[in-house]
Amino acid sequence: MALQCGSCAACYNVSSPEAPLQLNEKHSLFKLFMGDAGLLCAACLENIQFGILQGDLEINMGSILENVIAQQLKSNGLQLHYFDAKKYGELDFVVQNGLRIELVEVKSGNDCKKHSALNKIRRVEAWNIQRSYVFCKGNTELENGVIYLP
Repeated sequence: MALQCGSCAACYNVSSPEAPLQLNEKHSLFKLFMGDAGLLCAACLENIQFGILQGDLEINMGSILENVIAQQLKSNGLQLHYFDAKKYGELDFVVQNGLRIELVEVKSGNDCKKHSALNKIRRVEAWNIQRSYVFCKGNTELENGVIYLP
């Protein structure tokens, strides 16, 4: 399913985080992200864009931040995929960068180092995960093979 107007981007679930991701897509399971995070904020009932502009960090911004990351990945020419399986949990994004598979988690709270799905998926040697990123409130850091980025 190709979305041509650019107002939203489909993020397909994959059956396994292995290259090539397109061959693992489940077209019946997908998330939609808005193509413009500003419009997403404006569409929210609470008018959260004013709180964001005033630096209110107490706003639950999980879905907004996930949308921002999806928009950024898409604008860099990457296809959007996620992984969700009962055995492992849900991972926000699985990115194919050439032949490498990279995992991306988006954390809006203070518990950015708690990511059980990411940990479980990284432990599967057959999947050969190259890099793992967590976008969070914290500073840039490398810990236990996970790259934390603000």
